[in-house]
Amino acid sequence: MTFLKFGMIASLIFLAGCASSSAYQPPSVPANAVTLNDEQIHGTLMNKKLYGTTREGSRPYSILFSPDGTDIFQMAPDPPEKERWTLNEGVVCVIPKGYPTECSQVKVANNEFWFVDPKNGRVNAHLKLNP
Repeated sequence: MTFLKFGMIASLIFLAGCASSSAYQPPSVPANAVTLNDEQIHGTLMNKKLYGTTREGSRPYSILFSPDGTDIFQMAPDPPEKERWTLNEGVVCVIPKGYPTECSQVKVANNEFWFVDPKNGRVNAHLKLNP
């Protein structure tokens, strides 16, 4: 009976460890990162596919911003989703269907992009030009 209890406890500890290790944490914004303004965001992000990883589940995804205020978000195996986005005073707000709007300043360093919440400094997304 003691062996059975030990086995169950060991299994629970193992599962807890697996669950806590699956959350992706984006890297910190480097000190040399530059915050982009509206014009720089348009010139840098439009019509380029950017790749990231979700915090929950560590799932890879891509997003493609278009100048018309739409973006295409894709996370396999789901079909691509058309979303809306806005830009005002250096803050990009992505407006997905069924999820809260997420607003970010865009910071860039070494051809990598950090979308950072302008209110609390939290990194909302870390995106790259290559997967």
